[in-house]
Amino acid sequence: MPTLSDRTASLSESAIRKLDALVAARQNVSFYRVNIGQPDVATPAPMLQAIREFQAEVLRYGPASGLPACRQAAARYHSAWSAGLGPEHVAVTTGGSEALIYAFAVACDPGDEILAPEPFYTNYQGFACTVGAKVVPVPTSLQDGFALPSDAVLEASLTPRTRAVVFANPGNPTGAVYPRADLERLTAFCQKHGLLIISDEVYRRIYFQDPPASILEIPEARQRSICIDSMSKTWSACGLRLGFLISHNLEIMQAVERLGQSRLGPQPLAQAAAIAALELGDAHYVETRALYKERIDTLLEALSEIPGLSVHRPAGAFYLMVQLPVPDTEAFARFLAQDFAHEGESIVVAPGGGFFTDPERGKDLIRLAAVLEPAKLRRAAELLKLGLEAYRARIE
Repeated sequence: MPTLSDRTASLSESAIRKLDALVAARQNVSFYRVNIGQPDVATPAPMLQAIREFQAEVLRYGPASGLPACRQAAARYHSAWSAGLGPEHVAVTTGGSEALIYAFAVACDPGDEILAPEPFYTNYQGFACTVGAKVVPVPTSLQDGFALPSDAVLEASLTPRTRAVVFANPGNPTGAVYPRADLERLTAFCQKHGLLIISDEVYRRIYFQDPPASILEIPEARQRSICIDSMSKTWSACGLRLGFLISHNLEIMQAVERLGQSRLGPQPLAQAAAIAALELGDAHYVETRALYKERIDTLLEALSEIPGLSVHRPAGAFYLMVQLPVPDTEAFARFLAQDFAHEGESIVVAPGGGFFTDPERGKDLIRLAAVLEPAKLRRAAELLKLGLEAYRARIE
């Protein structure tokens, strides 16, 4: 047998998808999937219309950094946070995931490190591993709403191999929102230590009170920051697989262009749909925020009826980190997927350990995604309550 690379061997299972095989095996049970950020919201009609109208005699290669029209549309859209952006400051990528991989590749050589407030989006670890880098966690706390760590806490995580800081704003999985003052402080910290800033802003339009700041708004960050965006969440187009990497630093953009040339170009059809999405008016974003606020409110109200839970109200995105009265949420999630059902239904949750570099730190947490309509979220919470009762009776 051939010997496989240490890099692939060190990749862990996705905390979000690891239960898929167990769920698929139970043919007689319907599942409420609140483990994954796949909204049931309709994709905007103009995007679908752009797909229907797409005509091409030949599906040709596109430019490595995206079609000029798509780069221009993205530059116009993001200029709301940073005047002066042009197409040269935008690279179109195959999803926000590829944009993050490129950002990590630009920042790091093999063996380098990236700081990330923890818990963090589980795939950051996989992306870092792909380029031979390492994510170093900076702890945050449910009790203070997963606030940005102090400079002293950040500095305690620095090593000679630290090259960047990555964070999501709003947070996945925490729902934390960082205001401008936080980003100004983080920019000053990164200036002091010569670090790159990677701001994952995929949920930027989904907030419930004060909007998150964009790293694009911070003038002092222009030459040391990368902004990541995606069509997946705000426009409910996860399957489009289209994202953006944005930076005022043209040296960074030239490096991203070279990375893009190695995989040729993102698909033109997806870019046509993205252009239509980026031209939507403010009403779309107002409606999107109202929709997710209703879902978050519904889920929080339903969870309040379950004894022993601790949960922080998210300020943005559509996730909840929930502390459960069980010793091991990994085992509990498997129980829900494999053994539990009520009236032919069960629920799929994401075990919290997968959002930590050391899974033990998330052993009593789960992440819930408010991606279903309110009535289904209420039923999902009921199933969680019943599942907890059944599981605790089994282990006690």
